[in-house]
Parts: sequence; structure tokens; C-alpha cells
Amino acid sequence: MRMIDRPSERDNLRELLHTYNEQPDKRAEIAEEIERRFQRPLALLVIDSCGFSRSVRSTGIIHFLALLERLQRLIGPIIVRFGGRQLSAVADNVFAVFDTAAAAVSCADEIVRHVDLVNDMLAASEEVYVSIGVGYGSVLVVDYDHIWGDEMNVASKLGEDLADKDEILLTTAAREALGDSPHKFERVTYSISGLELPAFRMVRES
Repeated sequence: MRMIDRPSERDNLRELLHTYNEQPDKRAEIAEEIERRFQRPLALLVIDSCGFSRSVRSTGIIHFLALLERLQRLIGPIIVRFGGRQLSAVADNVFAVFDTAAAAVSCADEIVRHVDLVNDMLAASEEVYVSIGVGYGSVLVVDYDHIWGDEMNVASKLGEDLADKDEILLTTAAREALGDSPHKFERVTYSISGLELPAFRMVRES
């Protein structure tokens, strides 16, 4: 018997967006349908490796890719241990999702700790460090591993562009969702293109 391919969630979303564009009078109805089918709350973890350009320039792309391979082997089991699901590894970034902000933050802290422990045993040319952004909120989840939403955008900005080596930055929504926590945080504000972006930096023990 011949199997009939079923439309993917991305195909379904594309069709809904097409209708949204072509039938403006139905936009409110289509938006509700998209949210009903695809939207749910998640904690978001965006992990970026530090010093990509500098490392590639000094040691070459192959060596840096080998460092990333080792890094991904290190952090993958940690994500699973804290109940997370890794979405993808794009360039020198890793994305993961969790049900709670507490799980995402604890995972982030453990990742930084483990990366530092491994680096302590390596030569300088073998070290690779991470910076991490954490978000929490309603996002669109399509085909299991495609995530869209404001919190995903802000967490990516924090992890990829604003956090320094070994630094964990939380969005305001992630900090609020976290509630009481054994971790300590300090409020910070970044200025981006004239706009202020508040965040919370985890204060880690040295």
C-alpha cells in the first residue's frame, strides 16, 4: 500500500499565514487558530561559544569545529539530565527548551561549571567557553524543533551578543517565572540601537 505524505506543521502554518495575508478580514480568526495549534509556554536556552572569530583566525576552522564537537558532546547530556530537549546546533550556537525556567537556569549553571572544569585540564588552544541567554514565555512551536517568539529573540540576543564568557543572562520574563531561586542575580540594562533592554545576570561563585 502506498503511503500518503501528510502535510507537515510548517506546511500547515504556511497555509494559515497565506490566508492571513490574502484575507485581511479573517486575520483575527487566523491568529487565534495559529495560537491554538502552535503556541505554548517554554523556557528557552541559547548557548553561544565565545571567541569564534578569534579562534578561527588563530587555529583554523577545522580545529574550531573539533572544539565545537567536543563542546556539544559535553552539554548534550546535561540538557537531557535537566529535562530539556536540544533543538539544534547552528554554527557555534546550541538551542534547547525546557518546561520550566528553573530547569533551564539550573542547566545553564551546570553547563558553565562543567565547561570550566574541562577547560582547566586543557591547553589554552583547546579551551572553548560559552555565554548563555535564558528566556521564558509563549512561543510558536512548529514541527517539534522550530521555535518563534519574542522571548526566543531576546534570549538569542542575550546569549549570542550581550553575554560575556561564562555569563548567564535572563530575560525579565524568565526571572519572573523563576520566582524564588537558590541562584543570585543582579539587574542589568543594555542599550541597543537607542532602546533599553533590561536583563538579569546570574551572580556565580568564583
